[in-house]
Amino acid sequence: MPADILDGGSHMGEMNYKNRGELVFETLKQEILDLRLKPGRQIGENDICERFGVSRTPVREALRLLQEQGFVENIPYRGTYVTLLSLDNIKQMIYMRVAVETMVLRDFMQVKTPMLLEDIRHQIARQQALILEKDFEPEQFYRMDAKMHSIWFAAVRRQKLWEMLQAQQLHYTRFRMLDFITETDFTRIIGEHEELFCLIRSDNEKGLEEALKEHLYYSMKRMRRSIEVDYKDYFEEEPEEGRFVI
Repeated sequence: MPADILDGGSHMGEMNYKNRGELVFETLKQEILDLRLKPGRQIGENDICERFGVSRTPVREALRLLQEQGFVENIPYRGTYVTLLSLDNIKQMIYMRVAVETMVLRDFMQVKTPMLLEDIRHQIARQQALILEKDFEPEQFYRMDAKMHSIWFAAVRRQKLWEMLQAQQLHYTRFRMLDFITETDFTRIIGEHEELFCLIRSDNEKGLEEALKEHLYYSMKRMRRSIEVDYKDYFEEEPEEGRFVI
């Protein structure tokens, strides 16, 4: 997102929005999704008013919309806070994505063309180039990752399913962003993408299903300690029994 929009001070940035309330809403929403506004963080009306140079009316409207969509919650006598992540919700989203994407890839293997395979290869090459850049942002990799996965959904005319998966922003998108922020080995992810590509190209349906499942579930396994210790405050309290069973 352009810096002028994030800073909330440019008329050029505001031209993209119907009103200032929408500008505040969209900016805060994106910052919550990118974890620049962390789960559990308090959001003060006065701070937002000062930051964007607006009155309380558009700020309250933006916070109302954020609360309706579950991004923030208002705690009486305490204030407004960014909502915490639900591990149970995230696990169910991964389960659903594995089920849906497995079927999509089965269909994709029936319609793949050299041009579609080249599109996938090109996306992997872009990922490889990105991680060589100094100070690249995790959200850049996140969007490239999503672009690659969307190729097979679009090829079999299941874009609506992909959009529905992407719309599960409240918990799953923020978890994926946390995954990329804490990832130290992006070459591993790219290696998994290359494996998926090779299995698609060689029509290895059984191997592809196993590789996809491992690819989508790996972050939950890798981040267990981070969830339990380093980022414990980001997550809702849930029963310990079966918490990481996937």
